[in-house]
Amino acid sequence: MNRPYVLNRTSEEKMRKNPAPKKLIEDFLEISHRLRQGGLTFGAGGGISARIPRSSKVLIKGWEVASEDAREKDISLVDLEGKQLNHVKPCLETHLHLETLKVREDIRAVIHAHSPYLTSFGKVKKHLPKGRLRNYPFLNLSTDFAPYADPGSKELAHSVAGPFRKEEVICVIMEDHGVTVVGADLFKAYYRLDILEGMAKTFILTEILLETIKNK
Repeated sequence: MNRPYVLNRTSEEKMRKNPAPKKLIEDFLEISHRLRQGGLTFGAGGGISARIPRSSKVLIKGWEVASEDAREKDISLVDLEGKQLNHVKPCLETHLHLETLKVREDIRAVIHAHSPYLTSFGKVKKHLPKGRLRNYPFLNLSTDFAPYADPGSKELAHSVAGPFRKEEVICVIMEDHGVTVVGADLFKAYYRLDILEGMAKTFILTEILLETIKNK
């Protein structure tokens, strides 16, 4: 069973100047750790961000921090224009996080991950026959696609953020890279990512089994 991530006294003293509620910081660490535990990202890849309520400030994972190792001291604080507000350098995909957060008012949290099945699904989705996803409406209608662009680039950030202007889109699959999922909070974004990854896995394994049966 996961233990709660409680701030110790030293960490609280360090974070006093951080305007984020203590609960938001604890949620940030909980979701960071769950991403790796669930096989949804690997090493220092991917990252999460959350907008601080009633402000233009954002918590975002620090530079080259592995999700499973994230601690209070690894959380960067920036504004929506990317200005660094504490001593922690923000992650490579900061532009992607901030551009996505600015698209819609209901987007308060962003998860960028390298989930293998959902990323692979994105590569083939556009080549599937019409109607092939009729039994996967959530996977079909709630996801969109962004063509490849260099990691960390503003081109990638704008390419990923654009599809989120459509209210029904909760996930953008990034060609040969990963996925970006949004939500009203970090837990909602995480649950969306988790269920979409599960659906993509089911679809891919089913296709493999059907192909195996067909070729017998």
